[in-house]
Order: sequence, then structure tokens, then C-alpha cells
Amino acid sequence: MSEPAASDRFDGRRALVTGGASGIGRATAELFAERGAAVAVLDRDDEVRGAGVVGVVADVRDGTAVEAAVEQAEERLGGPPDLLVNAAGVYRIREATDLDEVEWDEVLDTNLRGTYLVAREFVRRLRTSAGRSQHAAVVNLASTAAMVADAGEPAAHYNASKAGVVALTKQMAVEWAADGVRVNAVAPGVIDTPMLRMMDDPEAGQAYLNARVPLRRLGMAREVAEVVAFLASERASYVTGATVVVDGGVTAT
Repeated sequence: MSEPAASDRFDGRRALVTGGASGIGRATAELFAERGAAVAVLDRDDEVRGAGVVGVVADVRDGTAVEAAVEQAEERLGGPPDLLVNAAGVYRIREATDLDEVEWDEVLDTNLRGTYLVAREFVRRLRTSAGRSQHAAVVNLASTAAMVADAGEPAAHYNASKAGVVALTKQMAVEWAADGVRVNAVAPGVIDTPMLRMMDDPEAGQAYLNARVPLRRLGMAREVAEVVAFLASERASYVTGATVVVDGGVTAT
């Protein structure tokens, strides 16, 4: 007899989404809630909206604040989360020779250190939980900037932080497999979120899409969230340590 098909539902699951007040994080939190998960959003912005979603305010760069926030999320969800999406991030444009240490640290501390701190606390709490899930999953938000450079929008600090997320994802996947925790990453390309700067000049932005993006359009946050949800679900039960690109074909050219 064949095994029953895995579901894309998250009924009975508890999810923590960082950076969930806007953009891809918000789309992911909303999608998880729609599919039955109890969701806590960890964000510096307290404007968290959506049915079935609770908000926890914290700065992911601060280890002490992260510990307190994950504990608060556990209390509000009724148990430790067994799904984690690290979507908190910042994007800054600056030529490498003009970068100072403060700018470098802001981006690396948010995008890479923050991903590490939240994931570490997530797994620590799972390990000490009496009724811990055997199907836990972490999905980290990387970027195609980890793979390709861009002379038009130079951002060495951002690129380095996202390349670090890809490497960190692989290492976490190997270390935490014995805990029943799968760890994957999603690498979006140009996505229509508040972080996007390309369309500040609509004419130039459309010219880029026409010339560089095979699908010739921006991606939508919901489209990325769908891939995040797949990786977090049991449909991806044999996928760990992977980075899935969602970029309309840019890195295929």
C-alpha cells in the first residue's frame, strides 16, 4: 500500500516568522495562518496584522532580546514553535570602497547574525521540549545576491550577508538533522516588496526586467511565500540543506 500524500496544511503546527510585519515575511505569516498554523511574528515593527497571527517585538541582532522574544512566542502559541522562517533583513546600496564599519555591521548583524541567533534559540527550545515535534523545519531567506553581483546596485555587505545565510543553512542542516530539524533557504530575486529599490525609476526598472528577467516581471511576495511553505511542509520531507532560487529565471541566464 502506498503512503498517503503529504499535505500542504499546517494544522496543529506553531510557526515563528521573523520580519513578518511586511514583505515576504508578512506574506509567509499570512499563508501559514491560512493553512492552519498558529503564527507568531517577531519584528521590530509592532504593526502586525492578520487572523491567527500574534506579534512579538524584538531586534534580531540582540541575543538577549531574541531569547526573551522566542520565550514570549512560545507562551503565546501554547508551546514551542516547530516551524521557523527567518525573513528579517535589511537592504542597503553602497559601493564597497565607500562602506564604513557601521554600515557593514548593520547589514551583517541583521541578515546573518539575526538568522543565526533566532534559529539557535528555536532549536534549543525544541531540544528541551517534552512534546517536541519530529517534523520541525527552518527556512532562511537568502537572495540571488548571494550568487551574482550587480554593478547597478552595489551592495557588498548585503551580498556577503546573504552568501553567509546560504552557507549557514547548509551547516545547520547537517548539525540539526539528528534533531529531526530540516533547514533550507529560499533565494528570491527582484520581488515587489517595500525593500525593492529597482522600481524607484519605473522606466529603468522595466527596462531591467525586459532585458534580464526571462519572465519579464517582478515576483510577488506571495509567490516566494508559497516556496517557503513547501519547504516547511512535509511535502519536502527529504529536502534539507538546499537553497531554492525564486527569481523569474535571472540566474539561469
